[in-house]
Amino acid sequence: MRKYFNPKNYARRAFVLANRYALAYVDTLIAPDPEQPLRHPPIFFLGAPRSGSTLAVQVITDTLDVGYLSNRHCQWFGAPALAERLFRPTRDRPTSDFQSQHGTTKGSYAPAECGEWWYRFFRRKPPYMTLDEVDPRRMRQFRRSVAALTNAFGKPVLFKNLYASLRIQAITHYLPESLFIVMHRNEVDNGHSLLEARYQRFQCYEPWFSVEPPEVKRLETLPSHEQVIEQIRHTHQTIDKDLNLSGVSASRRFDLIYEDFCSDPKSKVNQIQSFLSENGYPVRRIADAPSSFNPRREVRIDKTLYDQMVAYANKRT
Repeated sequence: MRKYFNPKNYARRAFVLANRYALAYVDTLIAPDPEQPLRHPPIFFLGAPRSGSTLAVQVITDTLDVGYLSNRHCQWFGAPALAERLFRPTRDRPTSDFQSQHGTTKGSYAPAECGEWWYRFFRRKPPYMTLDEVDPRRMRQFRRSVAALTNAFGKPVLFKNLYASLRIQAITHYLPESLFIVMHRNEVDNGHSLLEARYQRFQCYEPWFSVEPPEVKRLETLPSHEQVIEQIRHTHQTIDKDLNLSGVSASRRFDLIYEDFCSDPKSKVNQIQSFLSENGYPVRRIADAPSSFNPRREVRIDKTLYDQMVAYANKRT
């Protein structure tokens, strides 16, 4: 009963409702004409979950002068552009601690996936959407919100929510200026991290975790060690298929390999900086990247399950 008499619960609920309705309306008011070209391209991270994208985004936003949705922006998910103009939460930010828990970071300035902002425009279930399945009115609002945020920052904005991998057709149609960074990781290491995340979240390995590619219903019938490998494969198949279907040229796509990134972050940041410059949007370097990262190598899940996953991954022809 105590929760019913806690005023903080009512305040939180009121703020959520204000975000969904009042602030979302403000977001529309401060947005530019959706027919106008964006001043800077939005940059979307794509890839399978647990592929190292959070670490990559932490390094990129530390070292390159790009905007991004922070945890503070996401508290104002109805109008993140307004939050940027009022609070400038990423200005004078400290260097990242390069820590996260299943993609969640700590600190108001830290990069965030900001799911509630995305759900203003895209349905929750099923997450994969073709262009025919989106609501054109919401997509126009999506473009206007991205444009408002871009103008508030005055520079390209980096969006990291891997469910964007399932919304490529809509993103490319309504934001044709978009650029994409596709994250890759060794399949077995990626699968190991997914199984570890399942156990940490559910205390067992069976429940599905994170991004659901279009074939998820069939994949859910597989053993868990096969599920995670197929989750990775089908996510990347979906990315490749929808980028090709949408006519995204190779010049607008940058493929980032996690192991290479960990070995030499400075080199990869340089390449990403060049990628943006080659697309007509040079950004300045604001700090140096760490010299390297050391990915964990020990097996941290059930050894039998791990061996089954390795055997299944190696069967691929």
